Amino acid sequence: MQHSVEFKHFEPTPELQNRIEAFAARIRTKTERLAPYPVFLRCFMEEVPAKKLYHVSLTLEVPNNTLAAKEEAHDAEVALHGAMEELERQLDAYKAALRGEQWWKQHHKREELRRMKLSGGQPQK
Repeated sequence: MQHSVEFKHFEPTPELQNRIEAFAARIRTKTERLAPYPVFLRCFMEEVPAKKLYHVSLTLEVPNNTLAAKEEAHDAEVALHGAMEELERQLDAYKAALRGEQWWKQHHKREELRRMKLSGGQPQK
C-alpha cells in the first residue's frame, strides 16, 4: 500500500506526523488481503488562517471503490482523529460487503423471526 500526505498553510507537529504514519500502518494491515490490487491512501490537511480552522480529507482507493472522509475542527488532532475513525469505519463496512456478511446476517435474522413466529412472538434464546 502506498500513501501520500500533504499539508497546506501550516507545518505539522511530529506527533501529528506520527499519528498519520501509525494510521497508514493500521490501514496497511487491514488491507493486506487485497494485496494483488493497488490500495492508495491520501491525506490532505489544510489550515484556514482567517478562522484558525483545519480541514482534513482522507481518501482510500480500494478495488472498485474509493472511500472518503472529511472533517474540520479548530484543532488539527481532533479533525484528523474524526476523519480517521470515519475512514476506518467505511473500510470495515467495505470488507464486510466483500465477505458477503449481509447475506448470512439476513439468513440468521430470518431464522430468528421464524422461531419468534412459531413461539407466539416471544424471542427464544
